[in-house]
Amino acid sequence: MELELVEPKTEAEFETYYRLRYERLRKPLGLPPGAERDDPMEPATIHRVVKVNGRVVAAACWVVGMRRDGKVRGPYVRFRQMAVDPEFEGAGIGNAIMRHVEESARAIGAFELVGNVRMENVAWFRRNGWVEVGEGVTLYEQVESLAMIKPLQ
Repeated sequence: MELELVEPKTEAEFETYYRLRYERLRKPLGLPPGAERDDPMEPATIHRVVKVNGRVVAAACWVVGMRRDGKVRGPYVRFRQMAVDPEFEGAGIGNAIMRHVEESARAIGAFELVGNVRMENVAWFRRNGWVEVGEGVTLYEQVESLAMIKPLQ
């Protein structure tokens, strides 16, 4: 299976991108359509889709931040969301997305990836080199998460 990981360009690609984010991440929480776009970081977000034979089968997004305090200063990447069509789960698409995000982060000199990882996904993130750094946020007052990072240096 050949994967194409690209920025969504057409209206149809963006519709599928947001539909995947909604169906996989917000609808199970009982949230209305549009909840997948309600984060204040959305306008600054980098969007990617994964296509298989021209069909959009996954969506991912992240933002770049700048740390100006503490021991380490410089850019970091906040990995926000990833959604894979259930038909393609277990096919390595999540791993391909993670490699792409890491490569993109390294290309801008980012020193780490950060994120609030849903409890059901913590083991997968650990297998991909992420470590826990504390309690995460409770998303929509119902989804527990852990704060995790993946050092890139």
